[in-house]
This record gives sequence, C-alpha cells and structure tokens, in this order.
Amino acid sequence: MRKFTGMMISCMLIAGLTGPAEAAGSKKEIPFHPVAIKGEVHGTAKLIIPMPKSHHIGVKVSNEPFGKVKPGDVMPKDRTVTNPYRSGSDLTGVDSRINKYAGVYLLDSADRIVDFEQITLKENQIQKEDWNLIWQDEFTGASIDEGKWNFIQGGGGYGNNELQNYTNRSKNARVEDGSLVIEAHKEPLGGNDYTSAKLTTQNKGDWTYGRYEIRAKLPKGQGIWPAIWMMPTDYDLYSGWPASGEIDIMELLGHAPNEVHGTLHYGLPWKNTGEVYRLPQGAKDFSEDYHTFSIDWEPGEFRWYVDGVLYAKQNDWYSKNANAAAPYTYPAPFDRDFFLQLNLAVGGNWPGYPDSTTQFPNRMLVDYVRVYELDGEYREAGDRPAAKEVTADLRPPLADGNYVYNGEFEAGLTDWKFQPFEPSTLFGGEGTAEQVNGEAKISITKPGDAVHAVQFVQPNLPVEKGERYRLTLDARSDGPRAAGINISGPERSYARYLSDQTLSLTDSMQSFSYEFDMESETDPHARLEFNLGQSSDRPVWIDHVKLVKLPKDPNAPKKVLPDGNYIYNGTFDQGTARMEFWDLSADKGSKASASVGEAVAERKLHVDIKKTGSYGEAIRLSQSKLNLEKEAAYLLTFDAKAEAVRQLGFQVTNENRSAFYTKTEQIALTKEMQSYQLLVQPSESNPNSVIEFLLGGNRAGVTIDNIRMKRLAKPAVLDAANKRIEAESYQDMFGVQSGGTSVGWIDTGDWMQYAVDVKEAGDYKVAFAAASGRDGGTFTLLTKAGNQFTGDLPPGEIKPEQADARSEAAIPQTGGWDTWKTFETSIRLEKGIQTLQVYAPNANLDWMEFTKTGN
Repeated sequence: MRKFTGMMISCMLIAGLTGPAEAAGSKKEIPFHPVAIKGEVHGTAKLIIPMPKSHHIGVKVSNEPFGKVKPGDVMPKDRTVTNPYRSGSDLTGVDSRINKYAGVYLLDSADRIVDFEQITLKENQIQKEDWNLIWQDEFTGASIDEGKWNFIQGGGGYGNNELQNYTNRSKNARVEDGSLVIEAHKEPLGGNDYTSAKLTTQNKGDWTYGRYEIRAKLPKGQGIWPAIWMMPTDYDLYSGWPASGEIDIMELLGHAPNEVHGTLHYGLPWKNTGEVYRLPQGAKDFSEDYHTFSIDWEPGEFRWYVDGVLYAKQNDWYSKNANAAAPYTYPAPFDRDFFLQLNLAVGGNWPGYPDSTTQFPNRMLVDYVRVYELDGEYREAGDRPAAKEVTADLRPPLADGNYVYNGEFEAGLTDWKFQPFEPSTLFGGEGTAEQVNGEAKISITKPGDAVHAVQFVQPNLPVEKGERYRLTLDARSDGPRAAGINISGPERSYARYLSDQTLSLTDSMQSFSYEFDMESETDPHARLEFNLGQSSDRPVWIDHVKLVKLPKDPNAPKKVLPDGNYIYNGTFDQGTARMEFWDLSADKGSKASASVGEAVAERKLHVDIKKTGSYGEAIRLSQSKLNLEKEAAYLLTFDAKAEAVRQLGFQVTNENRSAFYTKTEQIALTKEMQSYQLLVQPSESNPNSVIEFLLGGNRAGVTIDNIRMKRLAKPAVLDAANKRIEAESYQDMFGVQSGGTSVGWIDTGDWMQYAVDVKEAGDYKVAFAAASGRDGGTFTLLTKAGNQFTGDLPPGEIKPEQADARSEAAIPQTGGWDTWKTFETSIRLEKGIQTLQVYAPNANLDWMEFTKTGN
C-alpha cells in the first residue's frame, strides 16, 4: 500500500483546510486504514474505511498502479471514480486480473486530497461473477447471416448531415476471412457521394441488460465515423430520441484514430454523458490491430471497457416525455430491450467531412459479436443518485430579475459573443454582428451547412436544478426565414436545458416566449444560443432578451400538458415508485394499498383492498389541482379491470371535499381489462378541482391505467373565409411535439387530429408548409365523419382502412428542419363535422390550407 506519512497529513491540515481550530486539532494522525473485503453483489469488493466526519472518501478503479499522489491536489474526476464513496458499499468494475487497483482518497470539502492509499485487490476480496453466452456471431460463414442481421438502406443524413448511402450490397458489407467487413466507397448513389453499410439486430437480437463484447479493427481518416451502438426496440415507449435513450459502446472519429468514445444519450432536453479512452502512448492506433470493446449494462449502471480495461462507469441519467409532467422512473430509459447496430458513417456534424487525405475504400472489420447474460440476479437500480451540489459562484440576476446581461443591447454587444466556436468558419458560416438602433443585428454573408454555422450567444447563464424559467425576446428579419434558439450546457456536451426551438421570423418584430424546467444539475455556465445558419442569408434583428426565474406556488393548479391532457402520470411510469401526483386515501375502518409493477408490461396501478366500508367513498384514488371550468366538456378515458365484477365510482370535488361538481358516475368493471370513457361537465369552475375514483364498498382489487382527460375543442369552421388550420392546433395527437408555432419530432406512426366543420362539400386543394432535413418525408391526410366532441367517434387513431377519404404527398428534403416549403395535394371533404388526421413522418409541419376546387 502507498500511504502519506503522518507528517504529510498534519502539514496538509494546517496549510490547506478550514482554519486554526481545525489545524490545532490535526496534531494526531487521522485514522485512515482502508480494508477490502468481498462485496454483497457479484463482481464487487467493499472497502471498510474508518474516517472523521469532517472528510469524505473518493475511490478510483485502475488497471495500473497509481503514481505519486500529492496532498492538496484535487481528486481525479474521470468516470472510473466514485466520489463520494460510502464506507462498506459495493465497489463495481473491479477484478483480480486487470482492474485490480483501487486508489482510496481522503478528501476535504473542496475535494482536495488529504491522504491516499492504494489497495491491490485479490480474488478472495471480490465477489464471484459469471456471465453466460446467449447470442453470438463469429462471422465464420460464407455470407452475412440475415437471420441475425438487418440491413439499413438509404441516405438522407440520418439527423447528423452524414454523406453516405447505406446499401445491402456485398461491396459495402460482406464476410471475408472470418470477419465482417463494412466498407465505405467514394461513389455517387441516390443523391449521396459515398456508400457504406449499417447492420442491426432489431427483432432478431434484442436484450435488456447484459454484457456486450465486440472485437473489431477500426478505420481512420478525416470524416470517417465507425460506431458500435444500441437503440431501443420499442422506440416510442419513452417517446422519440433523445428521451428514448441511446447506448454508444464505441465511436471513433477518424482524425483521432488512437481514441474511442463511450457515451449515453438521454433526457429531454437532450443530454449526453461519456468518456474517452486513449491507447497508451506509443501503442498502435485502432486501425492497426483488433481490439475488444465491451460494455456491462445492469439496472442503474453501465461500465465501458477496451481490451478488458475499465475506463468509464455511469449511473446517473433520466428520461422525460415532452407530453409528461415528470421524468420517467429511474432507471428509464435504460430498462427495456435494446438492439445492436454496427455501421461506418462518412461525414457528419461531429467528425466533420472527408478531405483530400481521406482514403477510400475504407473499412471496419469485426471479428465477432458476443452477448452474455449474468449467471444470477442483476443488482437493483435503486434511486437515481443525488446530484452533487454545485459550489461555483452563480452569476446573480440584474435588478429586474433578468439573468441575461445587456438584453436590451444598450451597451453595444457587451456580454454577447458572435461565432463562439474556433475556428469561426468551422461550419462554413460567415457574417457579422453589431448594435444598430438599440438592437442586435446579425448579417449573414454565408449561411453555411448547419443551423449552428452562424451563432450569436450569451455565455455564463446560471440555471439551477429544480427551477422553472421563462425566456422572452423580440426578433425579426427582412422577410420570411427561420432561426433556432436553445439554452445549452457547453461544458456538458451541449446538453439542452431549453430544447431547440424554431423562430419563424417575418419583416415585423415579433415577441417569443418559452418556459422550461431545469431537470439537469445546476450549471453556472449555461449559454443562450441563437442559431442562424443554413436556412437563409437574411439578416436577423434581436431585442428585449430576458430570462427570469418563475416563482414557485405550491398551490398553483396543474398546467395542461402539451398534448392537451389534464392528468399527470396517468400511465403510472413517472416519479418515485411510479405513483407521482396520485393519492390513495381510506376512511377509518378501511385499508388499501397501491403499487405499480416494474416490468414494462406491468406498469399499471393496482389497488389491493384489505378492508372496506359499505360505501364507495371509503377508498379514494385522487389527483388534485386540476383547473376545470364550469360547463366545459372534458373527455375522461382510462383502462381498468377488477379481481371480480364490481362497480367503480367517479366524481369531481373541491380540495377539501366540501362541494361536489359532478354527480357520481358508476362504471361496471369486469375481470378483463377494458377501455372506458366519461364526458365530464363540472357545475362550477375551480382551479383546484379534484378527480376521485371511488373504490370502497367492495373487496375486489382494481387495476387502472392510461388515464387521460382533455378538454374537447369545438370544430374549426372550414369555408371560403376560414381556410387555414395551424398544425399545432390539433385536437388530439400521438408522439409529436409542438414547438408553439409548428409541430415536429414526427416519426412513423405519429399522428395529429383536427376537428372541422366543413360548410360546403367538394374537392379541395390542400396546401401545407413542411420542412425536412432528410429524405423520405411524407404527408398523409385521412378524413372521417364525426368527432369526439360530438360523441360520434371514440378517441384514438383512425386507421387508414376506416377513413372516408385519403390523400398523400411526398415531402423531399427541404434543406433543413427549419427550411419551410409549400407542398400540395387534394382530397374530398363532405359537408358537416368530421375529423382530419395527419401523418407526416420525417418532416416538421407548420400549417394546412384548404381551397375548394370542385363539386
């Protein structure tokens, strides 16, 4: 063991800690003698460390002995470190062969090193761990096994402005000399300048948890981007990317062939966290030899390895749906099936683009892919780790509460930066910024090849975890154009705190307002970012920029969710124990408990009734603070069943149950899960209304799920004077996200519905504004007589075979997700109230306009 001497400890305490009193008490050596024993869970050791309460412990796992550790230095911060480490807790990622060194640091409150010991772990100090091989491909056959692998085909940039077209040709992917060959060629195909291949195991190899091991030899060269990664099989379970989650086992940027990246993507706004592994100095780069890339994925933890060397651990992440009130219960989104992907991309926002030094063809070789499951029980995920308190000074707001300095541009462009990246022409964007007549004016000479090719930002914005903020600003151009805006963390891989928003600008100054909750850890160095590239070279004027923290009102009513739902966590998959926002109460003499299953298929609320009174209100499942209005119509839908045939009551009351706004409805439940709907019309308005499901009077337990309540909007009139429908004015939807003035993040299967009252039957031309950053976008419009508002149609998707009429149009790539173009199709509309349903995968949608053309 390596240890500081008592003299070093004493000196450190006198020189570096908090003051004379502490120094005076430091004459005695701090008892610091870590001892390693077997952990409780497989593959772990635990360290027993007596220590004073005024200090804490950090532990780093390493495959090499530790060199000289100096007192007063700051504790290492890479992702093999556990800080703080609790004495007696399991230390993961260790083994007796490679990752056998544990550096144990005694730290002060500022994470400065006071004392240190190195422990070399032995086999008898590590709990036994075994993994069983359950899936493999050794690539020993004559061709790629399509019983295990799918080919992704096509181009379009794949959201990263990549340049390749993926094919299933043997030229791009084949088995050769016992390895899978994925080969990129410089050749035109389908509008792309390069070809390559991407293979996946989706629906042929899908797993939750396990060890994944891939031995590969990687390519190199400017703009070359090989990847071994995983995506969720049920992509829509937690809504689309990034909330869906992404696991990057290995990525390499061809201009840095001696380092690889292991990363997680998650959250909404998007966040990515990861680590870099660099080959030892003097070693061959990853293109010159095969290396083994591995990841261990368990509930609540990932561990990344290269050739068995641990280089990263992660156990802190979250996921949130834009249409949900709270983050999904940890460890979502990494708690359900993912599949493997192997690909070789060419170009893209991250690696940059090939140049004259890049050689083609360029290949990635894979010797084998092996998947293991643990022999035994996986560890429990537990709760999401508590965030470490940020001790850095937070820039205070101005006197009016504004966290944006010089948002009126009275001091020129002080506190603002133009083209903050180096070099400033990295993405091909060029322009200038100046103050003109009290406004910031950004002139653009070259818009570049990305929205962030021209940037105007304010850095060092402090945003605190758990707070809610409102951003407001005025902006204009000299004609129609789009601009992007977000608040991100440049020191945290540009994690989005305010999601990317699109400003639809005209030649008139407009006001914009956005609110967001800070879900991530406090960041004293966030930045407000205007992205003005790619879409247009029109100038942009900005003024009155303000970011304020919104007050917290514990009695404030719940805001309606973006998809129009009044009910929070009606799917029972959010917050602690998946019960966030719900209360179960029982009168005296009654006894009941509520629980939600952990497995995806079991995430339904079950109420187990032990004792019950003779009346329904004896046991109540309720949600409060709903802002319901007198005589408005609300559609309540839910799924439910009971252990035996019984009645379930429903009513609306006030917060102290002294007034009731609806009569008690009785719903007959059976032993089979069924869907129910009620039309709720409160007799009084109350911003703190309470809905109650009444479960008393019967011992049969009840299971309930998918509770939704939305206000039913009156159908919009379609006639000669009223022709336009805004895309964000949907009555119902699935999967999409509203940006305030448009709808985006539309994937295959997502839809929007609109209630319309057609005044004259006939054939109609349908013009619509769409934007797309990839090929393959489509617009499909269905019509169906009736509507939820009138009770003629149930909620939910109208299947194409049920539609009265159907129309389709292609949406080719428009040049970007905020580059809007107008397209046309036509459809037959009948007179009367009906529902219009729109699918628009791979596109953003702004508006639709209907013009009658014939009888």
